[in-house]
Amino acid sequence: MSQHARWTAPVLVPPGRLMRLCLPGLVLFGLYLPGPSSLPAADDRFTILAQPGDARCLVVTPDQPAPMVSRGATELARIISRDSGVQVPPLEWSTRPHTAQPQKTIILLGTPQTSPLIAQRAKGPSGGLGNLPLLGTDGYVLQTLTHHAQRYLVIAGNSPRAVYYGAVYASEQVVLPDPSGSGAVVVAPTSLSRAPVMRERAPYLLNFSGRGPEFELEDWKVVLDGLARESHNRIYFWWQSLYKPRDFPDRRQLAGGIARLGMTNDDVNRLARYAHTLGMEFLIGGGAFSQGGAASLVQDHPTTKAVKAVGMCPSHPTAQDLQIRFSLEMLEIVHEADGVWFAPRDKDGECHCDVCQRPVDEYGSKQYGQSEMTFLKNFCKALWSRRPRAQVAWMVELDKPRKMHSEDPAYFARLREIDDPRLHWILRSSAWQLPGPGGNYLPAAYFSRNNIWLNKPYASSLETIRKDVLLAAQRGFLGYASAFDVCFGVDYHGLSTPYPTDKLPYELTSYAFREFCWEPAQTMSQFRMRMRNRYCGPTGSLQLIDDLIFLRAFAIRGTWNQNTSNMLTRMAGEMVGSDGQPLANTTVASALEAAKGDNKQGRALTYARLKRDLTMLREVMTRDLPLLKQVQNRCREFAAIGSSREMNTARMCLEFIDHTHRLLRKSRFRRVEEVDAALADLAARSNDSPCR
Repeated sequence: MSQHARWTAPVLVPPGRLMRLCLPGLVLFGLYLPGPSSLPAADDRFTILAQPGDARCLVVTPDQPAPMVSRGATELARIISRDSGVQVPPLEWSTRPHTAQPQKTIILLGTPQTSPLIAQRAKGPSGGLGNLPLLGTDGYVLQTLTHHAQRYLVIAGNSPRAVYYGAVYASEQVVLPDPSGSGAVVVAPTSLSRAPVMRERAPYLLNFSGRGPEFELEDWKVVLDGLARESHNRIYFWWQSLYKPRDFPDRRQLAGGIARLGMTNDDVNRLARYAHTLGMEFLIGGGAFSQGGAASLVQDHPTTKAVKAVGMCPSHPTAQDLQIRFSLEMLEIVHEADGVWFAPRDKDGECHCDVCQRPVDEYGSKQYGQSEMTFLKNFCKALWSRRPRAQVAWMVELDKPRKMHSEDPAYFARLREIDDPRLHWILRSSAWQLPGPGGNYLPAAYFSRNNIWLNKPYASSLETIRKDVLLAAQRGFLGYASAFDVCFGVDYHGLSTPYPTDKLPYELTSYAFREFCWEPAQTMSQFRMRMRNRYCGPTGSLQLIDDLIFLRAFAIRGTWNQNTSNMLTRMAGEMVGSDGQPLANTTVASALEAAKGDNKQGRALTYARLKRDLTMLREVMTRDLPLLKQVQNRCREFAAIGSSREMNTARMCLEFIDHTHRLLRKSRFRRVEEVDAALADLAARSNDSPCR
């Protein structure tokens, strides 16, 4: 059974039996009811925070709190209000009421620098708040305590963003609806210290694809808000090919025209400042010797004769100088950015000039790799002489079929010569081991401890995300970069601006990414229990959790670029191309009409694609639609009579299902028989194809 298939068939249950699924002791799909620590009985509670008609807590920040602390207080107050029906507005310390305080629990958010109580406890014995000085920049402590007869739930971190992370986690796992169903919000005695295993959590924003270039400043702020909630702390923002240069000719060739571009250089500065308020580092970048930017200027330089279509020759001195000066200028203009990252031309192919192809050892290493490392070293020295604290990242490609650095130990020997915490190596998903001395492969950590793993969690099962992060942690990686292409491979929302980070399937992907980056050794059963608290409450429906997992698995079924989401959006005419417009000829009729002008091989490719899409569509109509109907019926009932958390989750699921049905209607296929007829027609047409 495949990893995706494990979660594609929820139990078919008539809606009338819905409430029976919530009975204690029920086990579905390996989900287990939590133990007493997750289900506080009356005598296990520390306090009641709110109950219908009575707010029994105060959410308090320091005076003039940092933006992320305010954001954390607002999030926590919102969840308490949602779950209890009572408004609990955040207050600053000096504005809190001073009368009858012991009757109301204070939820105190802050750092040792902003709260005397937190500072005092942080200096005390280890355990609880005493752990705080040892937890790093992102670690936080959640602790219940009584101080001078006043009850507290303290949410403390060493930085404002850590306080926010702690507030979000507390709102999901500590501040919970009363298991008895009274409508109260309670907290059990708590002493929890938490720090992320993956220290860097950095989305790779490939924003020159699809409608990404059209996003304006406020659109990107919405995206960053969603990323911050799941504790991303660094942004890799593609800008080189969109950057308007100052001292170079403007050769941007954005598909559809520069008029599509929604961001200016000044806007990127504003976005970087906004990222800083969210506790994020913000790096701009793009291709090195390729992908627009400096590479688009080669027609004015001697490198032209040594250049293939994919970009500049990294061995040519003029190309190196051009790339360095262009990148330094970009950082001078977008001065709010914390640094730059490079995706070298490796992905599109190495340069095949005589210089680049010259062997440098007996193991297959070439001058091409040496020249890339020479450029990187020279750039770092030039940058750090101007901005000593600037950050740099370099994407490492390793492709054995194409022999891209896979037989290049000299390249990685040069890489290992650079030992500086300001430089991170972004390793693509196949690069767990790299060629070392003598051509022998060694773990990536041998070469550097500043490695960042890059993968596409949006196309992976939850279990695969867990295994990937755990493996990266075991192999000593510093962090994990999640690809976030605005019109990426598993996408239901390519026509939406800004991208909806609060909708399925992305919403569950981002939550899983966050939780496994913090605790990759947790089991799937433990993760599902956290899902239960977040999405349903501690005694909420296990079936609803299964339904949530099923909907995401349904959307991503297949490969990263051939899956249910792609098939439905393409056949509905909502798959966006590189020019930001829906692709043409996506319906069967229009594709067949367009194929008439192709040669036999072109027609065969069209027929093969249509057959694949129609086969997937048939599977959706025959197998998945009945399951979606069952999920829809259950979610409608939860949306009407469930707990506040169940209602919220049910509405998210219903929105996903409604969107799926809308895409199906736009495909123009209403019955399975129509799909079968189209498949039969394709089979007849393919008799003329040499590739059948």
